[in-house]
Amino acid sequence: MCADRGEPLGPSDFGVDSFTVSTVLDRRAEQYPDRVLMSIAGTDVTFEQMRRRALAAANALLDMGIRPGDCVALFTATCPEWVYFWLGAARIGAVAAAVNAANKGDFLLHALRLSRAKAVITDTERQPRVAEVAERLPELSSIVVQGDSIAEVLNRGAAASAAEHVGDVADIGSLFFTSGTTGPSKAVATTWHYLFTTAATVASAWGLRPGEVLWTAMPLFHLSAAPSVLAPMLVGGTTVLASAFHPASVWDEVRACGAVGFAGAGAMVSMLLRQPPDPRDAQLPLRFISAAPIAASVYRDIEKRYGCRIVTMYGMTEAFPIAVKGIADEGVPGTSGEANPSFDVRIVDSAGEPLPDGSVGEIACRSRYPHVMSEGYVNGEGGVDPHPPWFRTGDLGVLDGDGNLTYVDRVKDSLRRRGENIS
Repeated sequence: MCADRGEPLGPSDFGVDSFTVSTVLDRRAEQYPDRVLMSIAGTDVTFEQMRRRALAAANALLDMGIRPGDCVALFTATCPEWVYFWLGAARIGAVAAAVNAANKGDFLLHALRLSRAKAVITDTERQPRVAEVAERLPELSSIVVQGDSIAEVLNRGAAASAAEHVGDVADIGSLFFTSGTTGPSKAVATTWHYLFTTAATVASAWGLRPGEVLWTAMPLFHLSAAPSVLAPMLVGGTTVLASAFHPASVWDEVRACGAVGFAGAGAMVSMLLRQPPDPRDAQLPLRFISAAPIAASVYRDIEKRYGCRIVTMYGMTEAFPIAVKGIADEGVPGTSGEANPSFDVRIVDSAGEPLPDGSVGEIACRSRYPHVMSEGYVNGEGGVDPHPPWFRTGDLGVLDGDGNLTYVDRVKDSLRRRGENIS
């Protein structure tokens, strides 16, 4: 079992009363009203604008008949509206389902049916896909399309009084879907406390400070939405979220926005490394590159080429991050770091029995505090089946004598495409 690394960061460490959208976003909007919180696919949104638009989205959802506990599916490309309605749903106690933007047909039907979505926020490209399955979704009552449709509902919502729902720390706030490597994708039930705890851990690992900029192209429908959106929000920083990942232009975009950090998948870093060397590589404003897995053979070469430190993490939608190597940690190239203070971590055999250090087996974790990992999987009746006390990840790994975790492979056959596991 990994050594105790202390208690996880909590709301008081960031000067807020609780890990909720209203307390964090409202506090930062009061402090930094004109600072850009996010530049999303080229659209700048300040902290105060995000607060107002999230409130407008909340009121718009109320107008659609959405109430606490109801589900709103977010099914768009990377765009500001995705974030407005994600944060807006939180304001009224609704649950936002982050649906993979590539879904269509039975895959889309499965996600919308499992989440029991009453409304879908989508765009013109994906609207026909929703229309194809809508008749098979009796609970679906509203489809709102990016463009004039969304602009209209946001304008109506902006004129209404501020909506607010005071919920419980254990309330489900968002659903994120697994990659489906062992069957149909599961809907992972997450609380806002879990999402903000994840963001707090990641912000600390990055050493991100107020006013600093993070660049990323990770899709919002991944759990990566938590650190990419919420970590800068927590510290008063800025996220530059690109609509797509184009290796040839990434570093020009990083220079243009002065980003101190790059967050992406390990495959993205590999593609960047294959770009022709540029004399300006070592003069990038970057302080860190956050990605995993990073091969030990190129770990130090990356740091030298780009003049920064590597931050690595291991985890999944259900529990993230399970292991962390922060910017201030020396780390061991090829490993994912040591156990996150929120978890106990061990390696087990096929029967679930612990294995000694240095043995390859399945990675398992146990939360040490309430609501610092997901609550479980949504079942077909609309409830949530909780995880067992020791959550088995389905990944093979090894722990060394110093508590460093190394990811080895999936237990079952799968491949990775654009950072996603596919059976």
